[in-house]
Amino acid sequence: MSRYDNWRDEYQSRLKTPAQAMEVVKEGDLVGITILAPTALTTAFEARAKELGKVSIRGLAPREPNLYNPSAFRGEREIEIFIGDGLRPAHDAKVATYLPNTFMLGMKAFDDGRPEARIPDVFLTPCSPPNEAGYVHFGAHMWQRRSYAKRCPVTIAMVDPNIYPVYGDVWMHVSEIHTFVEGAIQPVDVAAIETRVNTLSPEADRPELLSLLKTCSPDQLALVEQLFHMMPPALIKQALGLADVDPEAQAIADNIRQLIRDGDTIQVGVGQPSSLMFKAGAFDDAKHLGLHTELGSPGLAKLWQRGILDNSMKTIHRGKSVAVAWSGCDGEDLKIIANNPAFELYDPDYLLNPRLMSQNRNMTSINSAIAVDLLGQIASEDRFGGHMVNGTGGQPDTHISAALSPGGRAITVMRSTALEGTLTKVVARHEAGTLVTIPRYLADTIVTEHGVARLLDKNHRQRAAELINIAHPDFRAELRQQANELVGSL
Repeated sequence: MSRYDNWRDEYQSRLKTPAQAMEVVKEGDLVGITILAPTALTTAFEARAKELGKVSIRGLAPREPNLYNPSAFRGEREIEIFIGDGLRPAHDAKVATYLPNTFMLGMKAFDDGRPEARIPDVFLTPCSPPNEAGYVHFGAHMWQRRSYAKRCPVTIAMVDPNIYPVYGDVWMHVSEIHTFVEGAIQPVDVAAIETRVNTLSPEADRPELLSLLKTCSPDQLALVEQLFHMMPPALIKQALGLADVDPEAQAIADNIRQLIRDGDTIQVGVGQPSSLMFKAGAFDDAKHLGLHTELGSPGLAKLWQRGILDNSMKTIHRGKSVAVAWSGCDGEDLKIIANNPAFELYDPDYLLNPRLMSQNRNMTSINSAIAVDLLGQIASEDRFGGHMVNGTGGQPDTHISAALSPGGRAITVMRSTALEGTLTKVVARHEAGTLVTIPRYLADTIVTEHGVARLLDKNHRQRAAELINIAHPDFRAELRQQANELVGSL
């Protein structure tokens, strides 16, 4: 009898309580913790880590501050690729350190058998309940869940009934996963949340909270279920990517609209202002767009619903919108994506590899930046000379892919100023210590609310002139003077 015939028996034999499951974690282990890990999973791990005294952890955009308390247990605390708002203070305080992986190279050391490879000893993740054939998947927020689960010696998977069906290369058989935990996560009780809002929330917040409750998907609600009624509506909107389109972002979208061609395959990054481009109508004039991206943004799936994003002219994965996660989409988008075969997820080390992604003709990437200097060096990770904000994310992977694509264009978007207009984001030179995410020789197209700078095939003087033209008018005279000293008279 094969593992496929008796998978139910095998699954039952692998079921543990949370405490029993964590017994596989040993002192000194490196434990990978998935993005958006359920509280029940991290709570069980925290108890085990305190018991052992020394365990190292690695996470992408972690949101578990308790695990980053150095007095809880000893061990290295790594944040890979993207820091996120929740753990930025831990990184600032040097409690956590940053692992400068990229998605395209994140598994390379292990897959190549290099001695320096450090794959986690144990990986913690949620998964769906098994289907009738004995397969589980990792939901709309897959990211590296499957990539790590395939490679780590031990995976502990906590079954989450709130994970809804998604399509793509997302499945693993139960025989491939070491340990399962059932019953620790309960289905979201929407009626109970509504009751708490109506009885416990500030009266002025209730109408907006109830409206937000209707738009949230179950997996979004699961992350804030017990706190939803106490959270200010503005905070929920921020957490769910429901920020309003400000005038600067609208002007940037209007400028992008001039660059988008019918049949382009697009990628849109997280962060501001790129994540507002769907809502701001940057793609509304186009036809037959395709999607090959890292993650989602509010309005993405609604663009498919309107027939603009039909993927009919894509070079690869034709007919499908593909990503590594649908994180970043709003609740309405996620309801469109759920159980919809037009949307597929794939492992990031496959999907975001430029060898694959650049095969799309007219691959057009759109990513945000913090600052760009007059030579075209793009800084998207830090501010004030090395103070890290988030990390690379998927920007290097997608920017390089668009740059290599036949007909492709790598677009970088940013508001022209920061700190309420007091600081220019087009700078003559980056401050000492600034982390350059995209070197000047890969810079392509920069867009602010003031216009479009085309840097490809331009020399240093020409680039400086292009960038000064899209800087805020208040800073152009000073930038011209600095440019004359830096690259000569413009």
